[in-house]
Amino acid sequence: MTYGLGVDLGTTWTAAAVRRGDAVEVLRLGGRRPEIPSLIFLPESGPVLVGEPAARRGEEQPGRLAREFKRRVGDPVPLLIGGSPYPAHALLARQLEHVLTVATAAEQGPPGSVVLACPANWGPYKRDLLEQAARLADAPPVALHSEPEAAAISYAAGEHMADGDVVAVYDLGGGTFDAAVLRRTATGFELLGTPEGIEQLGGADFDEAVFDHVTRILPADRLTGDDPELLTALTRLRRDCVDAKEALSFDTEVMIPVALPGLHTRVRLTRREFETMIAPALQETVRALGRALRSAQVGPDQLKVVLLAGGSSRIPLAGALVGEAFERPVVVDPNPEHSIALGAARLTGSIPAPAPARPATASARPSTLATPPPAPPSPPPTTPPRAKPRVAPPQPAAPQAATPPLAARQAPPPQAAGQQPAPPKSAPPQAAGSQPAAPQAAPPQAAPPKSVPPQAATPKSVPPQAATPKSVPARSGPPQSAAPPPVKPPTAPGSPMPSSPGPTPTQPFAVGRATPAGATEPLPAAAGTPAGSRRRRLRILVAAAAVLVIAVSVPITVRLLRGNDRPAAQSPPSSAGASASAPACGFTDDFTGTAVDPAWQRSRADTKVTVSGGAVDLDAPNGADIYGDILTAPMLLRPITGDFVLETAMEVSPTVFYQGAGLLLWNGPVSYVRMERAFGKTGTIGFEYNDGGTHLRAHGPLPSQHPITTNATRLVLRMVRSGGTITGSWRPADKPEFAQLASVRMTLPQTVKVGVAALNRAQFGAKPTPFHARFDQITVTC
Repeated sequence: MTYGLGVDLGTTWTAAAVRRGDAVEVLRLGGRRPEIPSLIFLPESGPVLVGEPAARRGEEQPGRLAREFKRRVGDPVPLLIGGSPYPAHALLARQLEHVLTVATAAEQGPPGSVVLACPANWGPYKRDLLEQAARLADAPPVALHSEPEAAAISYAAGEHMADGDVVAVYDLGGGTFDAAVLRRTATGFELLGTPEGIEQLGGADFDEAVFDHVTRILPADRLTGDDPELLTALTRLRRDCVDAKEALSFDTEVMIPVALPGLHTRVRLTRREFETMIAPALQETVRALGRALRSAQVGPDQLKVVLLAGGSSRIPLAGALVGEAFERPVVVDPNPEHSIALGAARLTGSIPAPAPARPATASARPSTLATPPPAPPSPPPTTPPRAKPRVAPPQPAAPQAATPPLAARQAPPPQAAGQQPAPPKSAPPQAAGSQPAAPQAAPPQAAPPKSVPPQAATPKSVPPQAATPKSVPARSGPPQSAAPPPVKPPTAPGSPMPSSPGPTPTQPFAVGRATPAGATEPLPAAAGTPAGSRRRRLRILVAAAAVLVIAVSVPITVRLLRGNDRPAAQSPPSSAGASASAPACGFTDDFTGTAVDPAWQRSRADTKVTVSGGAVDLDAPNGADIYGDILTAPMLLRPITGDFVLETAMEVSPTVFYQGAGLLLWNGPVSYVRMERAFGKTGTIGFEYNDGGTHLRAHGPLPSQHPITTNATRLVLRMVRSGGTITGSWRPADKPEFAQLASVRMTLPQTVKVGVAALNRAQFGAKPTPFHARFDQITVTC
């Protein structure tokens, strides 16, 4: 089957992805990771080595190792590798040739189309050199697309973006920085303004800053000389500095091992020290993004999201500075190392279109993801021009006022003396005086509660005037056991429904239907004459007055009739039901006593919960999980409205793969976030979520899922909601500072359920084992 290949020839890492039909997946280039280091080893004899083998050989012979050559594309001065000159684009050709070889072997044939991603600020000269590199690699015809465009395509494939949505891409890679603003179109993305870039800024510079920090601490005499053993040790130290930099994205401090000839020690580096080193450079990237926005003539408030792409975007300070500067949602791609390659692969075929569920006319887009929000703004009423004239300031009025509905449909009659709006919702005290008037207009209408509910459906189309109709059904209906026959006032021949009082005077369609619906004497002959028109108006006025009297008197009568049984009707529900149904805004449960608070909602009836010693134990039977159609994990949940910080202190010792427990945000089977200490003896901190049907892992147990390992069994997990952004962090119980896990953007309603869950589903041949987690405290701060 013909396939498309997307390639990201990065400065420090090279990644590729394959598209078959609509399916796109990362192509595994290396043995340990899907991506490979952008390294080429040029031996004196033998084959050229690329990626991981080049890194190993380069430790022994660093002079024959080519690195960061992408930065030198366009430089007329060649790189000197092993005493021989090499143009930078020729080295890129070797890198691309290796990718094509791996793809051809894995897919049993060459690709049908290839897309190469390049920095957005590369001009025609550098792009031409990249095309030359593709020809040198004997690649099929290639197409070039900018890295920000590929990143946006990858993001749009997993998140809903409607036509016209604008996204800013902050692409901080290993050697370059790109900032671009793009607008979603029916066929893809269009670039707005001029992209900004900083060619000599990226993760490699941060690696060098860490290396300089370490070498400044070490004795200078230990770092000089031509000893091959020293050069090998320094190469290894550089690699350890890279690992330390990456670890600081998830931890607050690292120890960097130093093994030089005659010197073995460790150097401590904290996240604060690292951020101090790189803060000036990151501030430059923020300013570059600001210039890109100004060039595109797009304000920050017009952005749907700021997308952080590139491996170095994992650095927490990058997202913090961008969010603070532009005050827009910041999305860090869960797999920034692969997002550009995945987007490039999608560009070899059709670009994903926006979700069809969104109407084309929906210009106000409240959602940022593929799944529409549970309660999108309602479209305007179908008759807005008629609804507006009916809105009148509340005034004390006599019940017989009946002309406002007529005024909503036709010109007011000459007899305007009695024209006053219907009494507002706050009029019941005054209605005491109007109650005696009810028998004068129509004796039977004093208690027609049965006829009132039919009009309850009408106020939906008339939100501005819903005060009176809302109060009627709320106090009428089942409690009225002795309802009289339907009302048919003799003085209202124009009433629309003879069997019911009809809509209240605030509903315009009542007037429109009055003439043809229930007339008791012929009207057509009178309709064309002034006298007939005058009689018709009079009938309508009388009918409207009767309806108004009914609408005012019924709630008063119902209130009086229900006065005696009010305590029984308003008896509070059980404490468990009340706690479960009313969203809380902040709580702390330290599990004192011997029973769990009734406010906690249990996901399954057989959930075993034990409260003792100021903690709660949650047992998970074998087979419990939250994945796909397996939604059997025991959960303790409570509803929370708005933004919150959810935190738990817990103790958990998973022994097999897959056991785990931790925090949970639950919005449904395909809308949730979970953080957990899990995966048995691998000791991994997981961050998984589902937003619309696809289960995604920001951190999982496998090497390709960016595992975060720990030996800690007592730890603290934290989940923060800010609008539609969910951020997770964790720390061992004996450490004071949190390490950020991930930040994702989701479509969520205002009220969601939060709490804890435990999972226990033995996999990969593991023997089913009992499992439980102990939570010392669960806290929510709104």
